[in-house]
This record gives sequence, C-alpha cells and structure tokens, in this order.
Amino acid sequence: MWFLNSMMLLGLAGVVLPVLAHLLSKKKYDVVRWGAMQFLELGRNTQRRVRLEEMWLMFLRMGLIAILAIALARPWISSSWFARYSSTETRDVVLVVDGSSSMGWEGKMTTPHATALKWAHRFLEQLRGGDTVALLDARDVVRPVVSPGTTDFRTIRQALNVLPPPAGGSDLAEATSQGLRLLNTAGNLSRDIIILTDLQARPWSIDDPQRWEFLDEQRRQPAIVPRIWVVDVGGQTIAARENFSLERLKLSREFTAPEMPVRIQTKLRHHGGQTAASRKVYLEVDGQRLGRSTIQSSSIPPGGEFSVEFDHVFTAAGSHLVSVVLDPDSLPGDNRADAVIEVTPSLPVVVVDGATHPDPTRSETFFLKIALGAGSTRTSLIKPHVIALDQLQPALLADAQLLVLANVPQLTPQQVTALQSFVDGGGGLFIALGDQVDRTFYNDKLFAKGQGVLPGTLEKIDQPAKPAADAEAVSIQIDNASLELPWLQSFRKEHQGGLTETRFDKWWQVTPAQAAGGGGVAVTLPSAAIAARLTNGAPLLIERDFGHGRVLLMAAPLDSDWSTFPAKPDYVPFLHEALFHLVSGGRTPRNVAVGEPLLLPVTREFDQATHVFRGPGKLVLPVTLGGDELRPLAKLNDTSIPGIYSLVPSKNGQPVQNAPGESCVVNFDRRESDLTALTREQQDFLQGKDRLKIVTSLDELRGQMFANNTKAEFWQLMLLLMLGMLVMEVWLTRRLVQGGHAVLDPD
Repeated sequence: MWFLNSMMLLGLAGVVLPVLAHLLSKKKYDVVRWGAMQFLELGRNTQRRVRLEEMWLMFLRMGLIAILAIALARPWISSSWFARYSSTETRDVVLVVDGSSSMGWEGKMTTPHATALKWAHRFLEQLRGGDTVALLDARDVVRPVVSPGTTDFRTIRQALNVLPPPAGGSDLAEATSQGLRLLNTAGNLSRDIIILTDLQARPWSIDDPQRWEFLDEQRRQPAIVPRIWVVDVGGQTIAARENFSLERLKLSREFTAPEMPVRIQTKLRHHGGQTAASRKVYLEVDGQRLGRSTIQSSSIPPGGEFSVEFDHVFTAAGSHLVSVVLDPDSLPGDNRADAVIEVTPSLPVVVVDGATHPDPTRSETFFLKIALGAGSTRTSLIKPHVIALDQLQPALLADAQLLVLANVPQLTPQQVTALQSFVDGGGGLFIALGDQVDRTFYNDKLFAKGQGVLPGTLEKIDQPAKPAADAEAVSIQIDNASLELPWLQSFRKEHQGGLTETRFDKWWQVTPAQAAGGGGVAVTLPSAAIAARLTNGAPLLIERDFGHGRVLLMAAPLDSDWSTFPAKPDYVPFLHEALFHLVSGGRTPRNVAVGEPLLLPVTREFDQATHVFRGPGKLVLPVTLGGDELRPLAKLNDTSIPGIYSLVPSKNGQPVQNAPGESCVVNFDRRESDLTALTREQQDFLQGKDRLKIVTSLDELRGQMFANNTKAEFWQLMLLLMLGMLVMEVWLTRRLVQGGHAVLDPD
C-alpha cells in the first residue's frame, strides 16, 4: 500500500487525544460521603461493564481519527482484482509539443508541427472528466503554456490553436524534467507525459548521460512513477534529411556611422544529403534585397561549409535590419540570419591632451586630431573636442559619449570620480599610455585593487633588448594572430593595411585585471581581455567592461614617440574602429540570444501603456520599464521565441498598423539545423531502464496507456467505514450514558 498525500499521515498523532480525554475523566476528586449517597452507587458488575464500554468507546474514537488521517493520505494499492471493482480512469497528463524549427519541415504534405497539433486534439477526445492536462511548448527555453493542469479541455484546445510556429531549437530533456515536476504535485493515480516530436537527435542531449541519470532519479522519487511517451509525428526514417542553413551573423560592429563600412559574416552549411551542391546567398537591408550583393557558393559537400562575407555602407542614421538569405528549401526556419545595426550621425568625443606643447606638431594629440578629422567622408563621423588636463570637468562629459586620455599623468580626486561615473553610466574610455604617466597614481587610484576603471596594473616601461655585436636587432611588432576580435580582423596582415608592421621601440608592461571580488565578495567586474599582443607576447590592447561602459587601454602612446604607428595607413581606420567599439560597449545590445532580455533605451517621457513589443508572427507582448531615472529602458523578459522584435506604439493593447519601431533580433542555436534523427542505438538508450516508450500512432499509445491499469484507490471505502464507526460511536455513547447510570445492581 502506498499513499498519494503521505504528509497527511502526521494526523495519526491525533489518536492520543481520546486517550488523554479518557485519563482526564479518571482524575481523582475528594470524596465527601453523605447519607443518601450509598443508594446512588453502582453495583460492581455494572461498574465493570461501564469501564469496559468506556474502553471500547476510547478505542473506537482512536480508530476514527486513524481512519480519517489514512483516508486523507489517499492510500492506493496495485491489484488487478481490486482495480476491477474500483474506478481508476482519472489521470494527469502533461502534453509537450516540440516547437523547434525542425518541426516546420515541409518535405511532406503537412509539417510535423501541424501533425502534432492535430494529434493532440484527437488525444483530448480519449480523456474523461476528472482528467487533468497541462501543456508545455518545448523550445530552447521551455514555455509553460497551460500550467498547472486543468480539467477544462477547451482551454487546452485554444492554447494549441495559438501556439507560435516552430522556430529555433528545443530542449526536450528540460521539458521532460519540467513535466515531472508538474506531475509531482498532481492528484490523480495515473500520470503520463506525452512528447510530440519528430525524433530529431539534438534536442535529447544524448551525449550528457549525467543529465539522464538525474532525470531517472527525478522520475523515481514520487510514489507513483510517471510514464513517459514519445510520439513520432515526423514519420521520418533514420536516414538524415538534406538541409542548407546559415549561421548567426557576425558583425564587425553593431554601432556605426554613415559612410563607415560594416562587415557582415556568416557560414553556409550543408547538412545531410548524398552529393555536393551549391546555393545562392543574398543580402537584404531593411527588407529590401540588394541586387548586387549576391554570392554563389562553391559546391559544398555533405557536412561541409562555405564562408559568406558582405561589406555594406549605410548612408542614413537610425537602426537598420540586415539579413542574409538563402533560396527556399524544405526547412524555411534557418534560411535567413538577421541582425540590427545602429547608425549614429556623429560621435561626440572629449580628448584630454596630457602632454601639451607650444609647437602643435609636438603635441600628444597632433596625429590624433588629424586622424579624427581626416577626409571629407569622415568629417561628420566624430566630433573631437581636445582639451588640456585642467579643463576636464564633469559638466564637459554630460554630452560626450567617449573620453580619450592621451598620456595623461594624473587626475584630481574630483576628476577620478567624474571619470568612473561617466564610464559606469555607459560612456567609453580610451587610455593611451606614455612617458608622462604616473605609475603609482594609475595603480592606486585608477586600478584600485581591481575595482577601478583601469583594466590592468602598470609594471614598468619596457623596450627591445640590445642585441649582441654580431646579432641583428629584434623588431617588436603587433602579433597578427592576436587580432581575433571582429573589430580588429580587418587589420590583419592579409589586408595589407600596415598595422601589424608597426615597429615599437617602447611600451608599458601591463598585467591584465582579474575578475573583481572573491573572498565572500560578489564579483562586480569581469576579467580584462587582451585584444592585441606584441610579437614578444606583451599585451598591447586590453579591454574591460566597467558598469554600463567599456574601457580600452593601449600600452603605448598615439603619437610617434614610441612607434611608427601614425605613419601607417591603418592609423586612421584603427582609431575610428576603436572608438566605435568602445561606444557599442555602453549600449544595450540589439542582438541577443534566446532567453536574454531585450533592453531598449527610451526617453523619460516614455509611456509603457501606449507601446508593445511586436514579435515573430502575430506575437504581441507587453512592455515593462527597467533601468533608472537617468537611463530608462523598455524591457522584454520573455524572449523564448526567436525572431525579429520591434518596440512600436499601440492602441488598446494592439500594435498601430504601419507604425515605425525600434527593432531587435533574438537569435537561436543554429545546431538545430542538423536534422539527423535518433539512431536505433540512441532510441534504445532513451527507452532503457523503463525510462520512456516511443510510439508512432494514437492507436498504439491508447493500447498501451489505457491497458493493464491495476492501480486503485480505496479512500472512499475508508470514509464509508468511518461513517459506520461514527454511528457505532453515537450508539455506544448513548448506551453508556443511559444504561450505565440508570441500572442499579440487584444486590
């Protein structure tokens, strides 16, 4: 015998109450004898009978409490004979619909997702009143659509009809785990999880056996072990289906200016199939296909890939949606990759010259000013404001987005505070070291044991070792292999811009900062990253996020005192790339992964009640406010559905037609594009240990799910027994009161 509500068995402690009542009734009192009392005393036989009836009454009351506690614990047994005479039809069911993009396969008359929805509607007809059904939409982030379970099947049918179309990946192992947690709180004796999927291998996490050991333990914990059924709605064979897909877009920058080219990269992959094939790849900007931006891939073998790269120059400011698109195939969900790029009309920059000189050509920022204003096409991109150190005031940073410290020796305490507030609020900081830098000040005040804005500690000024008399001098340059970040890849040696040929005569030795915190203190700052190295291994560029902003440290100055950098053709584009890279660090990302919140900067007058997020398909989601008074943000937490989202004006909770909006992109795991199905060995692994059962039709499921059900509850019988005992208790109490004290002993 087992119990559904075993905690109710604690009520068995109440059986001591009748015993206590009986003992209290036997409490001795002072006896005062008076003349007529002897005629009221009961005879010995009557006293013996009364005591016996009192004991029976006490045991009867104890039994009543015990039976009530056991009945509330809902006992059940596994007995085919008992189940024949007891109703065991009520059950709890969790329906799991695989919402991954593979369920949108159009290689047959209907997609697996459409088949799954029809199958679910037919299955609901097999259930009876009292059965409960919950619904989960299995994606990269599992969505509880109807949770907990309900007996109103109309709610389930309505939820099935409005499920978003398949997109992105799925995590069926996590969906199974959530289904088990739902069933742990269920109340019926039969419990089942039904997973409707196309038997694609990836969502099952077969290569993570520890995860399945945890699921096995989770399934065995409750007294009633749920049954897990997997229904193949894809009807596919084990042979892999052929599919072409695009990887997530990689951008040289997500924040740019007009006339600055943006490099858009991705990879075209060939999954399955038997022979090599080629495909055309197109570039679209704001939904318009660019006729000249078309690439014909080479012949890609099965399992191979082809690198795709576009360069595009934006002419108008604002946010722009860029898309790389393939010709249609049987799986449309991965035939395009999207990203949003912000284009600003100009970038206000404050430049602090730490080594001013009467001769402008010998000033620390001479080459920098020329670079930021060089060429007619770049005049409007950056608005530099060069100042001396004593002119750096907090009010000057109010309208700036970037601050450059060029060989600045020290700062006042007020300037340090303003600098930290500026970066923490989202500003970008470029620090170029030089011979005027005060090492002690930088380490004590700006690094501040890893809690300050400086992304590393300054050790000493270094230079190439002097060669022996018969040896050649070693030239220290920039290591080409270290330029791996997207914004630096265009400066690699193969592009022949001269950056990697820059010769350095001196540089600061810098030790990058580790993550701040430890020792019980919460980590508030990440570890610094080395963006570029010299050929001797010394870090040249070190970056680190600080609050909402980003800091980039260069271990050498921007003039020609320590290097030949200003003489290289890459000097001008490098400064622009670096500054725009810093600004993008202080902006909320427009391209996020599934599950990450969307954050868009808004004005202080923004009204969340008159705006909504318009998502993929017909998805409409409410806006919540985030950030603070100085940096208000429109926020969307539910990004479980990948695709393009827009913040648009609304009326009565619905988007205003044709209203412009700010766009964002939620990306998904592109490994979903591999449509390889579960092999026979993988299916055997999933079905091992009586873990789950794979079926192919509703008739097969019905024949196994509803047959041989031997579990039966009998709490109803215990309540009937309790009712009979109550009648007996009333009769025995009445007999004790009326009979025990009314009958005198004949003696």
